[in-house]
Amino acid sequence: MYQSVYINDGTGDGNAAQVNSANQLKVVTASALHQASLLGDAFSWNAVSANIDTTDCCLLVCNTSSSRLLVISYADVQGDIAGQIDFKLAECAGLTLAGTAVTGVCLNRSLVKTAPASAFADETASPAATVFYTHYQHLCVNAQGTTAPIIRIDFKDGIILGENDAIGIDTILEPAAGFESSIVGYYIDG
Repeated sequence: MYQSVYINDGTGDGNAAQVNSANQLKVVTASALHQASLLGDAFSWNAVSANIDTTDCCLLVCNTSSSRLLVISYADVQGDIAGQIDFKLAECAGLTLAGTAVTGVCLNRSLVKTAPASAFADETASPAATVFYTHYQHLCVNAQGTTAPIIRIDFKDGIILGENDAIGIDTILEPAAGFESSIVGYYIDG
């Protein structure tokens, strides 16, 4: 004999949780990044290959939203020199950032949304910052030439940026010809 059980939907309004046609509990298993992408709130910032000076920031993404938090999921980096890559958190309020403007690309191509962020590649007015992660890049040599593999740094949605907070990627040694990087994140209500 079956006994019915009432399960609340978790919103606090007293409604029952939803079930499918087979009376199985509906459970969302998509990642937070996937869910944000469905809403058009997930973005990628990509810094194309550039000759970065040792004092410049390879890619800086600053949240300009006063009402939404920017959650950073991961970053990809690749350069043509072995050496140290620092990831930093910075405060950008009142600063005039410079460099090559980078537009955040909405990861849901069916929606036309603009990220509430300022982003620059080869950023020359890099703000004072706190280094929170360092990666040491090595080089690989093959028949095609010498390069470093693309490395993904997975922050597991652990970096949260409020208004005027930024994440930046710095290379300590100057790349010979180029350095590329991407930052992927999504917005949530603050």
